Amino acid sequence: MPRRPVRLPPYTYEEKLPSGNWRIMFRKPGMRKRRIHGVAWTPSFMGQYESLLNASAPAPAPQLDSKATPGTWKWLCIRYMASKGFKALTGTTPATRRRILEWTWEQPTEKRPDLLIGDMPVAKMDAEVFYVLRDRKAETRAAANILLKVCSYVFRFGLERHRSVVRTNPVRDVNRFSYESDGWHTWTLDELLQFMDCYPPGSKERLAMALMLFTGARGCDARKFGPQMIRDGWLGFHQQKLAKNPRGWIDLPVHEELARELELAPKSDLAFILTPYRKTYSQKGFGNWFNERCREAGLEGCTAHGLRKAAATIAADNGASVQQLMAMFGWLTEQQAIHYTKEANRKKLAAEANPLIRLPSRKKLESELPHVSPRIAPRDKISGKNNRLETGWRSHGESNPGFSLERAAS
Repeated sequence: MPRRPVRLPPYTYEEKLPSGNWRIMFRKPGMRKRRIHGVAWTPSFMGQYESLLNASAPAPAPQLDSKATPGTWKWLCIRYMASKGFKALTGTTPATRRRILEWTWEQPTEKRPDLLIGDMPVAKMDAEVFYVLRDRKAETRAAANILLKVCSYVFRFGLERHRSVVRTNPVRDVNRFSYESDGWHTWTLDELLQFMDCYPPGSKERLAMALMLFTGARGCDARKFGPQMIRDGWLGFHQQKLAKNPRGWIDLPVHEELARELELAPKSDLAFILTPYRKTYSQKGFGNWFNERCREAGLEGCTAHGLRKAAATIAADNGASVQQLMAMFGWLTEQQAIHYTKEANRKKLAAEANPLIRLPSRKKLESELPHVSPRIAPRDKISGKNNRLETGWRSHGESNPGFSLERAAS
């Protein structure tokens, strides 16, 4: 009897061994094939599958440019991008760093416009060169600081591997721009309601919002959520940002609001959110699609990541502890969770302190005024002289008989 084929996740296939046994292999374009142990669709199997799926294909080693003179800035950057440390980077980080470094190659020097910074000898590069590069991105201060950070990585690599060429790291002497920013905009309750009014239950947009808001997941993770990730009312997934960290796995109970949306979602696909071509979104593609839907709803500035911040804010305002926030949002340190709990505690304490600013009644104020001693004579407003009280008040001078005789003689 022929063996019944098993329905497998994307990029996986069955391979028959010479012994007659079968094993499941994972093969993604640009990556070597890997074996996944266990039975398909079990939690253990899916955990291995998610780790392999989130692991990006290694960045292709850049070809050494024959025009890059050894010892120049361009030559050192190419060596850095061909290193194992650069190849180990995941996500969009390798492409971002390469784009930044290639931009520096084409920038002319300040003193000699005919000389490009990419052709400068590394030994002659000082802090002034990177001050010039920083100032050329002054309009976007965050991007200027990232530029300095990436250039510093190149010099750190050079100090480790090319000590004969790189003697120091001049980027360390360049001051970063200071700026105030709260990062991605956090959705308000009014904005959440406006989005839900625009997109009814059962719509693709409403489901995407629910997947991020009620799980606290990043957009890069929510775009891959599917029915196979839910077992016994729990959603399990490995964070893409922590693909190589075993502590990146998250288990969450399915929120009741999310469960209502999932009941209306298609069950036949491996992902809840698909492109019009029935494929999963890329990381950038999902973010661009969701941001466009926000603009159509009149929510300028609202993004997918802002929903994650809104979820953390709402949970903290409702009393979630630091450890609870860390477990739900996958943070490995308490710093990020403490930020939200502090803001929530400030609101709570302010609400408790506000009623304490109260004034006593007028009657109570009069009763608490200091009592005037009968020995102190009040001053007459017309004559300006002190009046004697009928309580037997007399001046201190009358205690001496000599003063009485002197007064009588006058």
